Amino acid sequence: IASPSCATALCLAVMGDLWRSKKMSLVQLVVQNGAAHAVVSKLGELGMMQLRDLNAGQSFFKRSFVDEVRECDDLQRILRSVEEQLVEAGIAPSSSGATDPSLPSLDTVDAKLRAAEVEVETLKASQSLFERNNNALDEQSIVLEMGKKFYKTGAAPALSESDMATSLLSLTEFGGQASSMLSVLAGVIKTESVAALERVVFRATRGNAVFQQKTVKTKLLDTSGKVPELVQKTFFMVFFSGAVLGDKVSKIATYFGATLYKYPSTALDHAAMTYEVHKRKAESAQVLEQSTAILRGALTSLAAAYGPWSYVVAREKMVYDALNKCEFDLKRAVFLAEGWVATDEYEALVTSLQSAAVAQGLDTRPIINLIQSKLTPPTYVPTNAFTSGFQALVNTYGTPRYREVNPGAFCCILFPYLFGIMFGDFGHGLLFAGFGYWLISKEKEWEGKDLGDMLEMVYGGRYICFLNGLFGAFVGLLYNEAFAFPMGFFGTSRWEGFEEEGLSGMTCEHLERCELSGPIYPVGIDPIWHVTENKITFFNSLKMKISIVVGVLQMSLGIYLSLLNHLEYKDVKKVLFQFIPEVTFFGGIFGYLVLTIFMKWSTDWSCPLDHAAAEAGLPAAEGGICQPAPSLLTLLINMFMSPTADITVPLYGIECFGGAGNPDCAGVAEAGYCVYPALAAACPVSCGAPVAAGDFVDLLRAATVDEHTGAMLSSEYKICISPLQSYIQLKLLLAAFVAVPILLLAIPLIEIYQHSGNKYDNLDEDDHEAEDDGHAFSAGDAFIHQGIHTIEFVLGGISNTASYLRLWALSLAHSQLAELFKDMILGAGLKSGIENPALAAVATFIAFSMWAIISLIVLMAMENLSSFLHALRLQWVEFQNKFYKGDGKKFVPFSFQTMVENMDDEE
Repeated sequence: IASPSCATALCLAVMGDLWRSKKMSLVQLVVQNGAAHAVVSKLGELGMMQLRDLNAGQSFFKRSFVDEVRECDDLQRILRSVEEQLVEAGIAPSSSGATDPSLPSLDTVDAKLRAAEVEVETLKASQSLFERNNNALDEQSIVLEMGKKFYKTGAAPALSESDMATSLLSLTEFGGQASSMLSVLAGVIKTESVAALERVVFRATRGNAVFQQKTVKTKLLDTSGKVPELVQKTFFMVFFSGAVLGDKVSKIATYFGATLYKYPSTALDHAAMTYEVHKRKAESAQVLEQSTAILRGALTSLAAAYGPWSYVVAREKMVYDALNKCEFDLKRAVFLAEGWVATDEYEALVTSLQSAAVAQGLDTRPIINLIQSKLTPPTYVPTNAFTSGFQALVNTYGTPRYREVNPGAFCCILFPYLFGIMFGDFGHGLLFAGFGYWLISKEKEWEGKDLGDMLEMVYGGRYICFLNGLFGAFVGLLYNEAFAFPMGFFGTSRWEGFEEEGLSGMTCEHLERCELSGPIYPVGIDPIWHVTENKITFFNSLKMKISIVVGVLQMSLGIYLSLLNHLEYKDVKKVLFQFIPEVTFFGGIFGYLVLTIFMKWSTDWSCPLDHAAAEAGLPAAEGGICQPAPSLLTLLINMFMSPTADITVPLYGIECFGGAGNPDCAGVAEAGYCVYPALAAACPVSCGAPVAAGDFVDLLRAATVDEHTGAMLSSEYKICISPLQSYIQLKLLLAAFVAVPILLLAIPLIEIYQHSGNKYDNLDEDDHEAEDDGHAFSAGDAFIHQGIHTIEFVLGGISNTASYLRLWALSLAHSQLAELFKDMILGAGLKSGIENPALAAVATFIAFSMWAIISLIVLMAMENLSSFLHALRLQWVEFQNKFYKGDGKKFVPFSFQTMVENMDDEE
């Protein structure tokens, strides 16, 4: 499956590169100083090269272009301030404008941006002043309006025109009529502070002041803080007598953050002031509206230029940061740059730089040299829309080492397969696959957009969801199970019941005895097993063995992938003394365990003649070997604990003595099997054991039946052994034990020998790493590292195999939970027994709804996440630790496109 946005050939190439990281070459550029900026800019456009820092260890402040980088930082600070103001004004900034061919230069952006900053700051200051003035007029108007309800006075003499012109004082000036008996102080204050102000005024004046208040319905601007904001305020008016009290109350109100306004003492003054305030409010509103329009126009112009300017500044900063990594030769007037480029892109890089030099009119073209180096290159693994999600799972564990086998190539299939084993249900799998397909269909609509953290994470794993669902449906098809209902996808059960005359033709769900009526079920598990009494026992055994088989096969794949790593690094000693011992140990124990599982599955252990069935008139089983099936757990334990003991319940190579059709004790002696303790104890006479006459006789015999009555006279005594199985298990165990010291000691001893004569193996991957880190070889470290690896591998072989049993546990849990919800919720609704059809339909609908909701939450969400995490654990720990180092450094090319993508993500 390839991304819809890429060509088929390109996607196939990317899938091929997923196997191993691309081969990298170290390139040196020699360019004249005057062309440095142009060449580095071209490198950013190409995005093919990761630059090395040739000035590593040198302080940033001592580098050549520190002033230019600081200037770009300052411009980015201004751009961030502009962006904040645009967001505050509700204006969306323009896109990056990376594709605009007429982008301005950095000097042009610098001049225009700084001028725009000054202009916007001036307009913002004027805007703030106009808002404060308009707010003061609003508050003065409220004081005049609300004060009339509390303040009443007698008639006052009329004022002349000159007095009226001078009677209106400053809006924030406090004054009073000297001729009044009572003075008044009015203003507004935050609602949360008015109660405290009233208490303090009462105590300070000893009750000689009257405090009146009323909440203002509309919110007013609070200018006491750094950023003005709309708050709820309350109008207050204080009546008092005397200038001393007036000063005291004024200071108290100012301390509480109140704004005081003049209140006229006569009706004529009140009318004149009201008229003047309304007049000023109209003028202020007009000025404020014009100021807002001018500011918004300036911000709109900035928003149009914001994207291109941000791109130019970020691009130039990247260029100057890259130039700071280069080395300048002042004598030859050239600069040197080094970097990593994919080997298959080297020719394209050379051609593009040469063309750029011609287009820029440079006197000399760049000199491009390939450098042979022992430095470890970065890891470059190209991905597309399909592989990026799976590769991200691997990279979360660690970036692949250079040219190491990339687990991402196997994660695309193995991870969904492990998930499917645990999530195996045909119905649930199809639902999950449908959800993944829906996410894939949204690619054109959602690509490059801000979806939020949670949705962005789910969308990034859309192909993981799709494949997980498909594999869940596939395994559910093998289980023949959909929504916990047994499904006969490939016909009815092949097991049929018996009647007296033979097969009844009916499935054995409701009958006591069953027999296969023909070939086994063609695909998956016969659905009859879902309704048998021993269902749990059967599925436990089956899924447990499947878990072990899958685990051992996947870990074996990991061990063989380590061989490919050793061959890639040409590390012969690790092929001989690490890979071969690991295969010997792991295959000799756990590979043999898998082989025994398949042998037990493929062997018919039934008896060829069933006397009880014959007496009942029923057909007998055919083709079996009439042996008890051995317990594989017991087999594995005895292989370790009693490797030389007789195997009396063998799996293969079975040789039986005694019983019908088998040799007796004489045959034991003739075959030379008296060396086996079990046979020697059963045949002491034939094997020449010193026994007294009549005390002990040979026990091996067939059963005897009375010819006339058919009664059983004596039971058979039979012993089966397997010399072949004993021989093979002993040899495998010895090989596994011999492999451990070889794995532990061989490589450290070889490395000590190599370094004892000042020799150096340039092809050793660990020595490469040591050289890069600058550490000298240490024999102690070599033994410690190899010892840790040996202990991890040996103990991990046991623990990791047991860890795969989580496949069985999660699969069983998913199946049982689904069956529980089906029987207890949906089944209860379908079998409600309600006779009224309408009520029965309502009960069925409620039961179905509850079943669907609980299944969605528990099975499709919680169980889904649980299976995902367990599959991820198996991918990371059990599989990848067999071959994957994950200590590489990711290839990060110098690319303007990456910068644009990061800018879009931030937006």
